[in-house]
This record gives sequence, structure tokens and C-alpha cells, in this order.
Amino acid sequence: MKSRKKIFWITIVLGFISFLILILYHLALTDIWHENGRPDFWHGQGPAAFDWKLLAIGFWPMLIFHILFFISAYKLFARREPG
Repeated sequence: MKSRKKIFWITIVLGFISFLILILYHLALTDIWHENGRPDFWHGQGPAAFDWKLLAIGFWPMLIFHILFFISAYKLFARREPG
């Protein structure tokens, strides 16, 4: 029973972290979308330069957290007893 509770909380935490990373991605991509008409944007400078770095660095943690979230969610629901 304790392992099921532990998996439940791991799933909740990983889901929350994954959701926060998706929000950061949305905000960064929105800034990039609004800045793509500036001349310095295409040279990796200006206000959106940090957003490009956020996207490049944040991809791998987002991928790992999502994979771990789906694994823990599968383990949580696969252990459910019928009935």
C-alpha cells in the first residue's frame, strides 16, 4: 500500500512539473512569435534571445519529466485491483 501511495505522489509531482514546463514553453514561444519581425531577432539578439535559450535548455528536462510522468501514471493505474 505504501508503494502505491508513493507512486501516486510521484505521479502528481511529475505531472505538476511537466505542466509548469509546458507553461514556460508557451510563454517563450509567444514572446518569440511577437518578436520575429525585429531585425536583431534573426541574429540571436534582442529580447527573444533568452527565450531561444530557454527552449534549447528546457527541451530535455521537459522530455524526461513527461516520460517519467507517463511511466509513473502507467504504474499507478496498472496496479489497480479489479473490482
